Amino acid sequence: MPEADQREDAVPAERPTILATSMGFNRARDPWRPSPLFRYAFDLAGRPSRPKLCFLTTGTGDRQSSIDSFYAAFADNSVDTSHLSLFAQPNVPDVAAHLRGQDVIWVDRGSLANLLAVWRTHALDKVLRACWQNGVVLGGESAGSLCWHVAGTTDSFGEVRPFTDGLGFLPYSNAVYYRERLELFQQCIATGVLPDGYATDAGAGLHYEGTDLIAAIADRKGAGAYRVTHPASR
Repeated sequence: MPEADQREDAVPAERPTILATSMGFNRARDPWRPSPLFRYAFDLAGRPSRPKLCFLTTGTGDRQSSIDSFYAAFADNSVDTSHLSLFAQPNVPDVAAHLRGQDVIWVDRGSLANLLAVWRTHALDKVLRACWQNGVVLGGESAGSLCWHVAGTTDSFGEVRPFTDGLGFLPYSNAVYYRERLELFQQCIATGVLPDGYATDAGAGLHYEGTDLIAAIADRKGAGAYRVTHPASR
């Protein structure tokens, strides 16, 4: 890691860590209100005194209003915030070095299909895998949850449908906002279209270390996480 990216209090996560969720910000507030999930992520990253948090909203086409709302959400917190834009060109001179220097990388909601295509064009899939393997905590909401898995369901093309070309850091399928999408997810797993996987209601998340599910977490009452398997594997 370049010397400029190091900090005296930087302690990477002990194992490769992913937080795959259906939560992140209360967007009904102005400014957005961050979920307690972020403090959980900073704790996993070693509790730095001023955590470095990078926001990726590639799935929205790097929508400026989302970027502005992200910065406003942390304006009164001791968090060193940044963002990575790829439209129309990267906003930082060395994308890999910038991401390696983070404690937490948070991926916003949006189009999963477009996000994956743009990331692969910029070789961000490889950069993010290296960050994950080196202790940067990866996380995200909706598309930012689905992307880390090998497969799942997405509404990127209109109606919700299965996908099987995720990054594959996690060898499971994934569904977000599960209460609205459970029938398709269950059917796809039952028929072998998708591998066994995990799903989250709005307000819930999955904490993985390596490829092991460590915990289910929530920021509101009644939000659940679920393991969904093929009947033959039960």
